[in-house]
Amino acid sequence: MFAGRYLWWMLVGIGIFMFATLSLDYITWLTIQLSGCGDMAGTCEPVLRLISGVLKPACIWAAIGILFMATLLRLHTLSLIWFWGPIVAVWFVASTPILLFVAADAAALTQPATLAALPVAFLFLAAFVTYLMFALEDGDILPLAASVPLRLTLRLTAVYGTLAGVAFMPELSRIAGTLLDLPALSDVIALAQPYLQTLLTFGTGNMAPAYAVLATFIAALAASLLPHAAGPQPSRSTIILRRLRR
Repeated sequence: MFAGRYLWWMLVGIGIFMFATLSLDYITWLTIQLSGCGDMAGTCEPVLRLISGVLKPACIWAAIGILFMATLLRLHTLSLIWFWGPIVAVWFVASTPILLFVAADAAALTQPATLAALPVAFLFLAAFVTYLMFALEDGDILPLAASVPLRLTLRLTAVYGTLAGVAFMPELSRIAGTLLDLPALSDVIALAQPYLQTLLTFGTGNMAPAYAVLATFIAALAASLLPHAAGPQPSRSTIILRRLRR
């Protein structure tokens, strides 16, 4: 999936998510007012169940699915799927609880406590999907293939972000145990997460190291966009072939 198409599908996914989060509650209220079912107790329940219980969750999960699949297809187009695909998958899984929470209560997004509690994996994901929106297949910039030190920095910080997503996701043990039907796995994850958190925070118990790594990751992404930071320049025939593929 090339940059323009990727941007289009990402905007579609975000639009569906925002519609489900911000508009469906007002549509529910308007439907109740126009139908007059509020005058009779219990008659609004089918409408509430349809919109809030079926339509809204369907829109939210469809939006998350669109965002996830578009990102994977973009990585496949850039030939980055084998390393970055699993990392992006973990980031999406770790970000899903906060997305569902915001969808359930959009007003919570403006609360400082909610903003402070955003999973670090969500911030890694937001930075990465923004980077993928650039037309990396055009020109002389090779996607995530800059100098060896820069490429190593990107991979190490991404792995850290993935481990942080696993360590700081309280729901992970329950989700893993339920999906795989392995209660023992839930216990293992629940026991391992505190040790992993201690390791990733270097024993400090706060998120400062995680945000420092996030800042390094974002800086490395920005640096890899600079033409002089690119690795071996693609040949003219390679550039022509990429453009023909479009």
